[in-house]
Amino acid sequence: MFSSIPKTSTFIILNNDFVVSDSIHRLWALLLQHCPVCLQGEVFTSLFGMHTHCPLCGVKYERETGYFLNAVFIGYAGGFLILAPTALILAWLNVSILVFSLAIILTTALMTPLLFRYARLIWMHIDQMLDPRSPPSSISHR
Repeated sequence: MFSSIPKTSTFIILNNDFVVSDSIHRLWALLLQHCPVCLQGEVFTSLFGMHTHCPLCGVKYERETGYFLNAVFIGYAGGFLILAPTALILAWLNVSILVFSLAIILTTALMTPLLFRYARLIWMHIDQMLDPRSPPSSISHR
């Protein structure tokens, strides 16, 4: 449905019933782990591996050295928002230290790949909204 909607306009009115904005496309691209510029290219090659450039539009993901440092802060905040309630629930249930430790370790191990990926994606999409860039005119990295 959304592939036929142009991505250049800010708001598009469909059938005079509702308004679809670019933010829906961006949110969908973020959830599907797509490029922040073209909103279609894959970002990751493996669980923790990233393409250096978008395979579709050719934009370089890492703008400069240290570009993903802000993603560390996003990941830290996301980890806190997951682990703090988990720890509070476990403390409220008055579980043993062994069960508490195992639950926190297991939760951390399971959420690390998701936090890594989505922290980087969230940062790249925020950065694209704050400082937009266009795909390069010629793709020379292939």
